[in-house]
Amino acid sequence: MVKIGVCLFPRVIYRQVVLTLPKQCRIPFHNHSNQKRLYSWFMVLAKACLSKLIQAHFKTDACEISVIVFIHTHSRNDNYNLHLHVVLAEGVFFPSN
Repeated sequence: MVKIGVCLFPRVIYRQVVLTLPKQCRIPFHNHSNQKRLYSWFMVLAKACLSKLIQAHFKTDACEISVIVFIHTHSRNDNYNLHLHVVLAEGVFFPSN
């Protein structure tokens, strides 16, 4: 994360979050006729869920989070294992400021 962090906002600490699709949802995702769109929605949903969680922590919906989302569809042993790697900046931004 340190290597990535120096390329982004200065003096901001970043964390990696991994979000895995539950096992019972993998077959419908794998067999979906429009995987590109479904995967895109999955990434948007992940950002929205993390945003709501962090807004609840800060007790305001006036803040924004900074994320970069990468999708992985297979595990190291080449099994279909849909999951997201999220680079998440610690803290929040207030667009009004």
